[in-house]
Amino acid sequence: MSGDGDSGEETAGPSTNVFGEAPVPLVQLNLTALMDILSNLLFFLLAAFGATIVMVINGTVPVQSAEDSDVADMKRAVTVNVSVQKDGFRVAALGTAFSQEELDEMARQIPLHGSTHDFTKLTRELRGIKQRYPKSDTVILTPDAGVKYEVLVRTMDAAREYEAKQGKTIQTVGLFPTVVVSTVVR
Repeated sequence: MSGDGDSGEETAGPSTNVFGEAPVPLVQLNLTALMDILSNLLFFLLAAFGATIVMVINGTVPVQSAEDSDVADMKRAVTVNVSVQKDGFRVAALGTAFSQEELDEMARQIPLHGSTHDFTKLTRELRGIKQRYPKSDTVILTPDAGVKYEVLVRTMDAAREYEAKQGKTIQTVGLFPTVVVSTVVR
């Protein structure tokens, strides 16, 4: 090796890179706006997740006896399933604290009244279930394919409340305030 700096290799000049090519211009990205958006998005996602967790937790107040607690009341409640079919309604009850025989007692088939669904008879059957299990508040509607939207809406109305006559006044009485549609309505 000689001390004159000649090593036999080509050295890159000030206007070329290591491979002898022209340098790529330096690009500087301003990511401030993107980071602001991502940090806000992260905050809202965490807040939404926290609210979801709080909504799912079933909170009951401890009581001295099981007869007075919310948990004991919910064991005496049923969830009603109403299948809206082209040939009428099928009413069934669901509940974890009941035997299959007790649930089968509440099952009813309500045929068409002429050529229309019998909403009055449906309300009567739901009133009977509500009177037996007053803590019940949920109806799940399962419409068959091809059931008209109007029939589904009238079924929801029949399950939510009914009109009771007291003397000369008519009073609206609630049945099952929570009505859930279990399939996509077309």
